[in-house]
Amino acid sequence: MKALIYLVRKEIKNFFRDLLHHPGRLIIYLLIIALFVTSVIGSMQEGEEHTGNYADIRILHGVVLAWLLFLGVATLLNALKSGTTMFQMSDVNFLFVSPIDPKTILTYGLVKQTAATLLGFIFILFYSPLLNEQFNISPNSVVALLVYSVFLLIVVQILALLFYSYCNGNDERKNKVRTVIYVYLGLMLLTALYVFQQNGATMDAGMQAIASPYLEYFPLIGWAQGAIFGVIEGNMTATICYTILLVASFVLVLVLFRRTNADYYEDVLQSTEAQFGARQAMKENRSSLAMARANKKVHVGKTGLNRGWGANTFFYKHLCEARRENKLVFLGTSSFVMLAANIIGVLVFSAMDETVQPDDLMLGFFAFDVYVLFLMNAVGYWAKELARPYIYLVPEDPFRKLLWASMMNILKPIVEGAVLFFITTLVADANPLSGIAAFLAYSSFGMIFVAGNILAKRTMGSMSNRGLVAGLFMLLLLLIMTPGVSGSVAVYMALEETAGASLLFFSSLPIIGWNIVASLIIIFLCRNLLSTVEVLN
Repeated sequence: MKALIYLVRKEIKNFFRDLLHHPGRLIIYLLIIALFVTSVIGSMQEGEEHTGNYADIRILHGVVLAWLLFLGVATLLNALKSGTTMFQMSDVNFLFVSPIDPKTILTYGLVKQTAATLLGFIFILFYSPLLNEQFNISPNSVVALLVYSVFLLIVVQILALLFYSYCNGNDERKNKVRTVIYVYLGLMLLTALYVFQQNGATMDAGMQAIASPYLEYFPLIGWAQGAIFGVIEGNMTATICYTILLVASFVLVLVLFRRTNADYYEDVLQSTEAQFGARQAMKENRSSLAMARANKKVHVGKTGLNRGWGANTFFYKHLCEARRENKLVFLGTSSFVMLAANIIGVLVFSAMDETVQPDDLMLGFFAFDVYVLFLMNAVGYWAKELARPYIYLVPEDPFRKLLWASMMNILKPIVEGAVLFFITTLVADANPLSGIAAFLAYSSFGMIFVAGNILAKRTMGSMSNRGLVAGLFMLLLLLIMTPGVSGSVAVYMALEETAGASLLFFSSLPIIGWNIVASLIIIFLCRNLLSTVEVLN
């Protein structure tokens, strides 16, 4: 135990030492802490002053249930394929071969994984003001959402280890466990459908279905939801009961795991190595998708670039690589999922409320699509080039090289936005100017996300905690976009009474212009990324 305490103490000490050697990261950490404290205090003050109407709390029931299902089911199904782990390769190299009791090492792995998951989910706390404004949810309730989400994930990970130990190398057992998971989901769906049917099959019945207390009776996911809403609704009896059930489940699963496989090292080794390879690929800017496809047959098609000179050769190279992965090049699965969501959403909201304005629908789905674009925004082709020597050796201006290396990621939102908002405008029967504004703004946000990634790479380098990186990246983007958003709000307020149908178009121009100009300035200022390879470390 002393060795593990020493190891943890050294890791914490080295983390702060590393932070002092990277003042850019330290400043961003302090900014994000300040932003969090400000948002929580503001949320508490708004809760005291808010006197307006709140959204239906049953909507939040559905959102939380979907979140918990994503955490639990995705982890279990993925574990059946490749297992799961709570360790890193350093633990394999130093702890697994040391004379320390395996139970103690497992406890260490659980504690460490809990701390890492808490940091990874810290972004949930930044939704405090939004949840308070929309649903009258206090910061304490948001903390409960965070804590129970982390606890559920820990229990599910131990359960996943148990399943992996039971099924490893046996396809018949894997199919049985997979069937149990699907039956579990099916029973939840049938329960919701039953409540929906019993209450008249109306929109209100749908709300009652997703917030049904019957769903809280389902093990683990339902219990976690029941505990969370026990805190939100002030029902301490429900909170205590569901918490006891979760804790008992954790103990039971842990005991079963320890009894079924006293030596768990072999079961977690393969998954630990796979995760280590993925992290290394991320640090070296290699695509994890490319690693997964390494053993698959690649459709070559056309060969040769045939075009390009100097810096723009990188763009044609990336175009050739993208064409081999996807014939549509700029349109992927996420593009068609967003398009389907837009169309279904327009039809549903139009049927629910005939008085809703098409331009309001366009604005709402534009915000949704931009949020999805942010979530789907990968580091991109430019980062992979930084791991290779060629881009440093090309005798071209660094700004032009970085710009052309980023061009594929800049053009994708332009093509995607054109398809999305052309069809959405037709389906919603919205003002064409609103559709054009949404397309231009979406394209400019794609550009600012690319520039933000470059800036994050320049200031933060490679960081292992992806949840924390996402939070810091979001903060950077908020700071960058503030002038443009402020300008658009000012124009909207100034022209609200006179612009008429063109209001959205004219009010979008400041944010569009700012995003483009700010992106070019950021890329220009970060061009020294190509001056030395040391910035990758």
